[in-house]
Amino acid sequence: MTVLLDTHFHLDFVTDPARIVASLSDAKVAVVAQTLLPSAFLAQEGATPARYALGFHPWWITDERQVEGELAVFAEALPRTRFIGEIGLDLGPRRAANAPLQRRVLDGILSRLGEHHVMSIHAVRAATDVLDALDASGTQATPVFHWFSGTSDELTRLVRRGGYVSINPRMLESKRGRAFVRQVPAGRLLLETDLPEGPGSAPDPEAVTAALHATLDKISQLRGRDMRPVIAQTQAQLYGA
Repeated sequence: MTVLLDTHFHLDFVTDPARIVASLSDAKVAVVAQTLLPSAFLAQEGATPARYALGFHPWWITDERQVEGELAVFAEALPRTRFIGEIGLDLGPRRAANAPLQRRVLDGILSRLGEHHVMSIHAVRAATDVLDALDASGTQATPVFHWFSGTSDELTRLVRRGGYVSINPRMLESKRGRAFVRQVPAGRLLLETDLPEGPGSAPDPEAVTAALHATLDKISQLRGRDMRPVIAQTQAQLYGA
């Protein structure tokens, strides 16, 4: 495996993104830079050699006016990338109040995507809702559920739909997370860190690299085989890495 790909990294939280990307590149690590808003994608895309994803995170949805404007920006920016994220639904207690607006955003995004797009999806207490939205939209875009937290049945449904799951260290801390790693077909697993945790961060590139290697090693242990060549093939297939 020549390059490890962090498929869910928040480069927009980093104070010096060019330095971080360069340091990670020296360590043979590449990132898919998830964005929180379409307008943020336009402001950041191309600033570093990272793969920039066009996103509209459910936590950053505020009101009807913002949604209308940001979806227009999304449509404008879409031809500039085939990577989409972070998008999805969060129906946890803290976020459920604006669920109708979240659904409007997700439906608006899915209606615009084609089969060449790869999505990184946030689904908190919403795996079935997201899968229903994917089915209703008819999109042929590829779903990658980031930090999957649904049920075994929902995971089976995702896999049957051609979906993938990106695994981070914290997911492996739970018994259920480890069970999911065993359940998913080997060729549907990807790596992620979901780092850094918040804006204004200066993450240690060595820590990011170590987290990816540790995750890969743990996945290999859980699967009883060396997963490096499998994940290398999958990340190359989806992301060209």
